[in-house]
Amino acid sequence: MLNFYDLTIPFRSLLILGLFLEFCINIYLLPSLFRKNTSLSARLITLLSLLVSALLMILYTGQTRAALRFLPVPALSDRLCRLPLLIPIALFLLILVHLIHRLVCEYRFHQKNLTRSSIKESVDKLTSGLCFYLEGGRVVLSNRRMNMLCFSLAGISLQNAELFWNTLQNGDICRDVQRLSSGSQPHFRLSDGTVWMFSCEKLGSLYQLTAANTTQIQAVTEELQEKNAELSALNLRLRKHGENLDELTRSQERLEIKTRIHSELGQALLSTRRYLVNEYAVPTPPLAIWQRNIAMLRKEAELKETEQPLDMLARIASATGIDIESAGSLPESSEAQKLFVQAAAEALTNAVRHARATVLYTAWTETETHYTASFRNNGDIPKKTIIEGGGLDSLRKKIERAGGTMTVTHLPVFELTVTLPKERGDFL
Repeated sequence: MLNFYDLTIPFRSLLILGLFLEFCINIYLLPSLFRKNTSLSARLITLLSLLVSALLMILYTGQTRAALRFLPVPALSDRLCRLPLLIPIALFLLILVHLIHRLVCEYRFHQKNLTRSSIKESVDKLTSGLCFYLEGGRVVLSNRRMNMLCFSLAGISLQNAELFWNTLQNGDICRDVQRLSSGSQPHFRLSDGTVWMFSCEKLGSLYQLTAANTTQIQAVTEELQEKNAELSALNLRLRKHGENLDELTRSQERLEIKTRIHSELGQALLSTRRYLVNEYAVPTPPLAIWQRNIAMLRKEAELKETEQPLDMLARIASATGIDIESAGSLPESSEAQKLFVQAAAEALTNAVRHARATVLYTAWTETETHYTASFRNNGDIPKKTIIEGGGLDSLRKKIERAGGTMTVTHLPVFELTVTLPKERGDFL
């Protein structure tokens, strides 16, 4: 019957190698034999399979070694080799089946139960760094991330966690690492651009050292700092703009006062001139007008806020001896009325001063989007293009600031036309 001697050298080697693998698997399964839930039969069969695989491997190896070196074969090895090959193969297969069963049971146990290896595996899968150590720095548990961070920051492996924590707080770190903050929660920027925050906490007899990835938080913080700097600069510019705006407002107020003085004094001069030329052309002497101008210059009188625009225009015309003929009506917008009356006063002044007119023709029209006012007189026709002076120039600026337009023509007659939009309400 076929025995071990009848096999060729390669088959003998394969058989010995299989027995060696079974022996190694048995060694791997030995710790599981000491668990409480392992049955006695499983322990005995595993130990028996370990002994049988080891014995067969040793005896077959001794025979093969003796045959290769032409040495006498040990008696026990010779007896085993002369046994029918079916016996060792059967033992090999039985041990193999048992080991497969034990490996399956071990796999199921690790899937359903929490073990040290599963804890270590779970900790290693964390994206943050974690380390537990005792007083003095002896590491109890540390994951891969913390080990990598220790090497990246300090250039050494994590052997003493307490020393590593002291280095993080105040010690020297690698040159390619940027320290962002120190203290109880130091921050570092690594060479790859990631930012890590470390903290240490005492848990009974253990110390817990953690590392959190704060790259996004740091990026948002730096962005907020940049925006705060931009806002500070913008705030400074706005403050300066406010100061300039106050100065502009004061300038506009001064311009309003100058325009008002110009208009009032012009009316007084024109009324006085007309009175001196023909005292019967003016109903009353212009003494009251001069008194009003003097009081205004002394800041003792102000225009009545309740005075209606048309009443004010009529008062001005009466003082200068001009009749007003109107077509249409003033718009309801108070701001538009104010600007139109100022334009009418300027047209009235020019009619008396330059054209020696006696009648001022006014026309008020309105469309869906605009208000329009035009002013003509029956006086002399200008002989050349009109050059806008202080009064017309000031009036044009006011109209354009309100979004309107002003047109002055001298042919075939002098005409002043002002157009204002309806949608804007920020007339000045």
